[in-house]
Amino acid sequence: MPRKITRLSATKISTFEQCPKYFDFQYVKRVDRTFTPVEWEVGSIVHDIIARLFKQIKGRQRGIIPRLGNPDWYQPLLVEAVAGLKQQIDDKTIRVVRPDEELSSYEGQMNSALTTFTATVLPLLENHKIIGVEADLGRFHLAGVQMDGRLDLITQSGGNLYVHDWKTGGRRDEDERQAKIYYFASKDKYRQPATTFSLYYLAESGDIILSHTYDQEQRAELESEISGIVDRMSALDEYHAQPSVLCHWCPYGPQCEEGTAHMGDYPAPSRKDQIDLGLGT
Repeated sequence: MPRKITRLSATKISTFEQCPKYFDFQYVKRVDRTFTPVEWEVGSIVHDIIARLFKQIKGRQRGIIPRLGNPDWYQPLLVEAVAGLKQQIDDKTIRVVRPDEELSSYEGQMNSALTTFTATVLPLLENHKIIGVEADLGRFHLAGVQMDGRLDLITQSGGNLYVHDWKTGGRRDEDERQAKIYYFASKDKYRQPATTFSLYYLAESGDIILSHTYDQEQRAELESEISGIVDRMSALDEYHAQPSVLCHWCPYGPQCEEGTAHMGDYPAPSRKDQIDLGLGT
């Protein structure tokens, strides 16, 4: 029987493409997670610390982003977050999946991302006026489906609207689709003709920023792409597993026979093995 798809997001689509059964556990059956991979929590912590900064600025500085005099502004927040993360790892609600990793490695990653944000991103945003922090996409539809998501930061400068999204992992092909969704959602919600959407890859060095603007032809292409995805999802009678190395990071792995079998045959990789950990983030 065809399924009715009424709401999607860039994350939901990526999850479905990487493993339909994970999508089923997470978004259809809403099964309780057995754990959260530490990599996902690291990304959430970095996003939360940055959001707390901009919410404070919005409340105390009339929304105008100043030049920060303290490059270590985030350190007390990071210390607090790392203590909470350690407790969650001890309680086994957060799991370090890689066999050769310790908490100090992830603490270093968070510190590096926030250092890069402070040194590279914040100076570019000086004197921008904050319009929104962690704002939703509004009532934005593509192919008759409500598109959900969160805009990390929206600012305005010189009559132009800028939408910003922080990334703590590597670049992925599906980032382009997310950029288009967020760009057109922002255009519809804020109704500013001059709009730019930027992705900031805080785990990288050098040129960490990708900025995008799109036209109506690209919006039509996106609409067609989403329509095709909805059709594929709707046509499925059952969501099948797509086992891969990512099974080790799947919080539903113990409840998935295919995933459990795959993990038995293929142990979790070490850090030297570069893989995309985008599933579910």
